[in-house]
Amino acid sequence: MKRLLQGFFLLMYAIVVISWLIVEKQPSPIPVSTSNSPTYAEEFSEKLQVTNFTQKIIQAVRKAGYSPDSTVGYLVDSPNHQIITIQLHGGSEIEKSTESEIQSIIHELAKEDNMGAFIVNVELLEIK
Repeated sequence: MKRLLQGFFLLMYAIVVISWLIVEKQPSPIPVSTSNSPTYAEEFSEKLQVTNFTQKIIQAVRKAGYSPDSTVGYLVDSPNHQIITIQLHGGSEIEKSTESEIQSIIHELAKEDNMGAFIVNVELLEIK
């Protein structure tokens, strides 16, 4: 009986040691950044609100004689990758001169508000 009990404790000790070795061999988890610093997109969003940039764009495009939708789409990853989409009502197609004029308006407003450069997409809004 004594041998059986010693064998049992030896087996349990071996299991504990092997388990400990397996855990020690595991790679350490990748540290997760707990930084609370805002991302560029968050900073950009705040800047949009403070400067009323969207309203300025819509007003300037209307003043130039176009009929934009009341919303503007933004896709922003970084200061070097900012895309803005504006949709126009009416018309059958968008002429190059229209695109150029709207791009100029947006670039000028972005320069005034220190928003950086944009890739400008002008789309025709289809009414169904």
